[in-house]
Amino acid sequence: MERVLRQHSHILANADALETMVSGPRPASVDGLGFRRWMFTRDLLMHFAKMEGQVYGPLMDGLGGEVAQAASQASAETAALVADFREHVTRWHGLPSEAQWETYARSIRWLMGRIRERIEREAADILPLMHQLPTNDEGACPGKPDHRYVADAWEIRELIFTGNNLVIENGAGRNKTDPA
Repeated sequence: MERVLRQHSHILANADALETMVSGPRPASVDGLGFRRWMFTRDLLMHFAKMEGQVYGPLMDGLGGEVAQAASQASAETAALVADFREHVTRWHGLPSEAQWETYARSIRWLMGRIRERIEREAADILPLMHQLPTNDEGACPGKPDHRYVADAWEIRELIFTGNNLVIENGAGRNKTDPA
């Protein structure tokens, strides 16, 4: 549980930093913006992948009743947020022009608000249930990170660093050069 709370603090601090960055006029240069966006994406989606695989899934599968219902709802809310996150990154993968800056800033503020809400709901609704999860000899919860969110993170990384080579089709991404 302490690990999850540390991840929450880290994610919220990064959300604050992104909002601070867009709170003023568009900077002439944002050195390292791509790297910062990737680090935020990686941390956020890896957190969600771990929550899905190590918390929501085991709570839904092993406990039933209200606990399973709360985990199922949290899982659905996380999936909806990740879809919105992907949509945002797909639209704003490069540095917006000065004319687009205010629209970009509003989009960032809206998305960071959604992320804060999800993190706060995890803390309030899910963390109190984690004591019911089975643990292994090292005290860790069983389960692996959910591969969907890990794959999303890597696809978003490609968008951030290589531009618009990703095609989004029905929520699934694939590279334009991929014949599939």
